Amino acid sequence: MAREINRNLIEQCKDGDISSFEKLFYLLKDDVYNTAFRVLGNYQDAEDITQEAFVKIWLNLKNFKMESSIQTWVYRITVNLCYDFLKRQGRISLAEEPIENFKELTSNENPLFLLTEKELREKIEEAFKLLSPDYRLILTLKELEGLPYKEIADILDCSVDAAKMRAHRARVEFKKIISKYLEG
Repeated sequence: MAREINRNLIEQCKDGDISSFEKLFYLLKDDVYNTAFRVLGNYQDAEDITQEAFVKIWLNLKNFKMESSIQTWVYRITVNLCYDFLKRQGRISLAEEPIENFKELTSNENPLFLLTEKELREKIEEAFKLLSPDYRLILTLKELEGLPYKEIADILDCSVDAAKMRAHRARVEFKKIISKYLEG
């Protein structure tokens, strides 16, 4: 969600202008879907959450105070819907456990050098799906979307330091998973 959304467009949406909301939808739909997919790991569930997110955005836009960016607000809605969905499915535990240190591989030992780009991309996507939803979310926001920690902290309703720690833990866990995954 790197692009800036025009304040006038947001104001028109808040006033109930359907065509402006349609523009907003087309500007944000891919980002909402991609975030939902990365957290949930399922295309159909991501589509359902995307639809639910835009219904919620439409119904609550009049309450958006513009204190944060519209993108941060939309991410927050999407993330909350994903977590609610995962809780209903019994597929989430928000407790984070300490992660032991990861031994870095040297280039001679690293199986990444033996894979083609396509195989590597497939292995990374498969390993990414093995992460907890919390870790998939933080890596999506930081590494894939490139959001600053301040915005991530706003989305996750935590401090900047907590967002940094979660990102660090997610990276460590991903390295651990990808290492085991590629060794096997």
